[in-house]
Amino acid sequence: MKYSVLMSIYKNDNPDFLDLALRSIYEQQTKKPDEIVIVIDGPITDSLQKVLDDFKKDKEDIVKVFPQEKNQGLGVALKIGSEQCTGDYIFRMDSDDISAPTRFEVQSKYVEEHPDIDVLGTNILEFNETPNEKKLRLRKCCPDHDGIVNMSKMRSPMNHMSVCIKKSALDKVGGYLPMPYAEDYYLWVRMIHAGCIFANLDKVFVYVRIGNGFSSRRSNKEIISSSKKIQAYMVDNKMISKGKARRNYIFRSTFIRLPRWIKKPLYYLFFRK
Repeated sequence: MKYSVLMSIYKNDNPDFLDLALRSIYEQQTKKPDEIVIVIDGPITDSLQKVLDDFKKDKEDIVKVFPQEKNQGLGVALKIGSEQCTGDYIFRMDSDDISAPTRFEVQSKYVEEHPDIDVLGTNILEFNETPNEKKLRLRKCCPDHDGIVNMSKMRSPMNHMSVCIKKSALDKVGGYLPMPYAEDYYLWVRMIHAGCIFANLDKVFVYVRIGNGFSSRRSNKEIISSSKKIQAYMVDNKMISKGKARRNYIFRSTFIRLPRWIKKPLYYLFFRK
């Protein structure tokens, strides 16, 4: 089996965080990926470019960079990148998170032993400044397919930055599509509708930085529009009822409009387990 890593970066990314993320997916991995595909979503700073150039040294045959002339959003960037991936499986990785050293080894072994699995995720730990903080927040997802399908009827059932996706299954549904702030959720419901099989490992393999714009990312009104479109997709494909879609939409839109000071504690109460 051949394994790719897919990452997108853009001008507002932090060079130090990017450096840590890149090192965590190669030098520090017990099983190194066969290729790393990085999409540059529009012009970036010189400091970010330097991090990329330094990382690519002596790995020109592994690290493949695809710069785009303008920023088009995560959905478009991931679609461009996934189409360039040549691996049988694609590991997703964000530019400011940190993968555990055994992540690729464990996930690749699991999908090889369970070839029916199309998407394999893991638990994550969220941190503000460093993964060594005392107060880390765990986000667990349902481990089995039926539980994942059931959760998808209300919210995203996978930790996107932790997944390993079978490329043939991704291609079958048309890959990533633009859906601001919900590219992953939209992908999961389309894959579930197409009959793809999901699973989550009940162990943490990715440390996720939330101190970098946490509140603002969940305050954008585009989330409401995306949520409405996803609910409509599930209704049209008989995945949920109209009543369920209406309740989901009301809950989500109300939450998005809440003041930031109350949004964060409620987020951990209702969206993190």
